[in-house]
Amino acid sequence: MHLTLHLTNKCNLNCRYCFVPLGGQTMTREIAFAAVRLGMENKKSSGLLFYGGEPLTEKQLIYDIVEYSKKLKKETGHIFHYKMTTNGTLLDEEFLKFSRDINMSIGFSHDGKAQDDCRLFADGKGTFDLLEEKIPLLLKYHPYAAAMSVIDPSTVHKTSSIVKFLFDKGFRYITLSLNYTKNAIWTKKHFSVLKNEYKKMAQMYIKWTKTEEKFYLSPFEMKILSHLKGGKYNEDRRQMNKEQPTVAPDGKIYSGSRYVDQSAFIIGDVFSGIDFEKRRIIDEKGGDPSPPCLECVLNNRCNYFYDNLSFVSGEIVSQVSAVQCAHEQLITPIADKIAEKLYRKRNVMFIHKHYNELYPLLSLAEDKS
Repeated sequence: MHLTLHLTNKCNLNCRYCFVPLGGQTMTREIAFAAVRLGMENKKSSGLLFYGGEPLTEKQLIYDIVEYSKKLKKETGHIFHYKMTTNGTLLDEEFLKFSRDINMSIGFSHDGKAQDDCRLFADGKGTFDLLEEKIPLLLKYHPYAAAMSVIDPSTVHKTSSIVKFLFDKGFRYITLSLNYTKNAIWTKKHFSVLKNEYKKMAQMYIKWTKTEEKFYLSPFEMKILSHLKGGKYNEDRRQMNKEQPTVAPDGKIYSGSRYVDQSAFIIGDVFSGIDFEKRRIIDEKGGDPSPPCLECVLNNRCNYFYDNLSFVSGEIVSQVSAVQCAHEQLITPIADKIAEKLYRKRNVMFIHKHYNELYPLLSLAEDKS
């Protein structure tokens, strides 16, 4: 089992679109170690994702969890994999050496040229200048670190420049997601701007592919994959979500990170384990899309078709928002045009990347040679 560990709901930033309920709670070592043992059940390996708040505010706890998992590995042979999502402001060389040595994957939250629009310290000061110093250090120890950006209505006009900035800085794995929180007011004008930004990104994607750059740009890669996988695309995503429950600082287990602090989505705790019947019921709700989604021609390719749940009027329901729906209808044809153009030209890099299952391993071996 893979677990997302919300080590703390403390954070040194006050990002305008954060969905995590922030506070002063931190996971105890007793709870953390119980979670690690729970993750070992029924499998020979498990993944631990350190999450927050800002997980590096609890750096010693991360060290302790890793040390404990190493002890368990010696005793049982169980293999652990480590990931972390961080805002990067507390990264230092000591931790980066440590994380490299245990082969930790790092997701680095950064909005490029829009960083100081939304990602601010608690006192309102920007974080861009500080992170300018951190980026080279991060990539020195983790050249495959993922840059993770959030697009807000207030920053939508900077979308393509965000991607270019991160690419120019050396990131080759870039993810983008829209701010879907209730406070985000998206209009038709915003989506018109976003469409133009995606078209600019499409040209960048084609250019980088033709020059044989190795990169992953999530908005387009996911849509291309959805075409190749067909109906299996969202079934696989649903299964991945099911296998990654979240542990809150108090030890309660939730069906996913975005549901933390929503009691309807509690499926157990680290000491008593998972209530598999409740998890089954929630999973079935996630696999029961609303009628409009069932009738949509993009339902096999929509990132929100399965497992987009809300608690409404005392009931868990599958509910895709109008903003999410509009986004899927906007980006899918743009991604398809990219793929059609590169495939029609029989671009070797494109075909190798999307049709060769061994590409990630071959690419990694080539980089290390």
